[in-house]
Amino acid sequence: MDKGHKLQRMFRKLMQKLDGRRRESNRVPEPADGARIVYRAVRTPFYRKPRIMIPIAVVSVFVIGIGMGTTLGLMLSPSSEPPSTEVALSEHVTPQGASDTIPSGVPLPVAAYGSERAREAYQGALDEIVTQPSEPVEPAASPPVPTEIHSSDDDPAPPPENSAQDAEERSLTQDVLAALNPPDSLPVDTWRRFAARSVPPDGGPRIAIVIDDLGIDQERSFRAVELPAPLTLAIIPYGLNLPELARAGRERGHEILVHMPMAPLGLGIDPGPNALHRELGAQEIARRIQWNLSQFDGYVGVNNHMGSRFTADRESMALVIAEIRRRGLLYLDSVTTPETQGFRLAAQAGVFHAVRDVFLDNIQDAAAIRQQLDRAERIAREQGHAIVIGHPHDETLSVLTDWISQARTRGFQLVPLSALVSQNPTASES
Repeated sequence: MDKGHKLQRMFRKLMQKLDGRRRESNRVPEPADGARIVYRAVRTPFYRKPRIMIPIAVVSVFVIGIGMGTTLGLMLSPSSEPPSTEVALSEHVTPQGASDTIPSGVPLPVAAYGSERAREAYQGALDEIVTQPSEPVEPAASPPVPTEIHSSDDDPAPPPENSAQDAEERSLTQDVLAALNPPDSLPVDTWRRFAARSVPPDGGPRIAIVIDDLGIDQERSFRAVELPAPLTLAIIPYGLNLPELARAGRERGHEILVHMPMAPLGLGIDPGPNALHRELGAQEIARRIQWNLSQFDGYVGVNNHMGSRFTADRESMALVIAEIRRRGLLYLDSVTTPETQGFRLAAQAGVFHAVRDVFLDNIQDAAAIRQQLDRAERIAREQGHAIVIGHPHDETLSVLTDWISQARTRGFQLVPLSALVSQNPTASES
């Protein structure tokens, strides 16, 4: 019994001693005079901080939502076949402001960009084009009064050569080429009706300035119209407000051309709606020529927009020159390819024509444009005249404004294109 009491007393003493030590360790000591108590906060684990937890929660909800949406979409889908990625190449959009009289027949092939598969699709579409006969056009004894970028890809695959339609197209084209032989009687030069007035030659070098691609950018197009006359303004047929633009140009004393869109060498470059492509065949090319020449009036002739591919094809260009000859117009060959057949066929057909000498603004820089004008001056002094082509860029219009104001004092005569056209084939080829 005594042993049990002794053990209990020893255990109580031990517990009291341990409890006393615990209180001593928890007791905050009294600070000494002038001392400060510093409390240290316990750090929160980094993964429990708001800047970590909130983004994790947002991403988790986003991933879960995508997963649930994908699962529901697959469950509710009527079939497992993926949607088609093919685009119909036969669709085209008429630019705002273009004529509502859109011709019937084969629409413009849309240029395919990017992959090899797109190129094959484009070539296949060209092979399958079936042209429809256009309505006959009554011959006109007077000019019609209707009620750019220079580029250089693979040729599209040629159409089959054994079909009856191809034989008909070749026969029609051969007839056109035969009609271009030097004629016994030339058509009336009805282009003279709309030719801009020009002072008689004074014996000095003459320069004609042509501004291409007018009608798309309205502000810059009308800025070109405000330049001192006489200039030659080439208006693109699918532009905006074309009759007003042509009329304003003529009232200012300028001369007007139809800037006919034609296919370039670059497969990925679209020359625009109702452009001339040699793969379309003679009937469709003829129909598009009629459309492009019916968007406004008051022009003296035609020059090519792009066309490094089309103008090199003799049979296709024969269709253009034949219609120009029938209407009594003139032709300016912009020479976007050394292989151009335009001026050669024009000379063969007795059509008044001219050939571009200098492009002003392939480099859109004021200093480069001035260098090209210097080159034009040298050519004009050597051969008596020069034809330069520019575009309605801000740099070009600014440089031309200064140059035109000083041209006469430098000994140059500014003339419209019609003052420099010729029927002499050797003159154009030299």
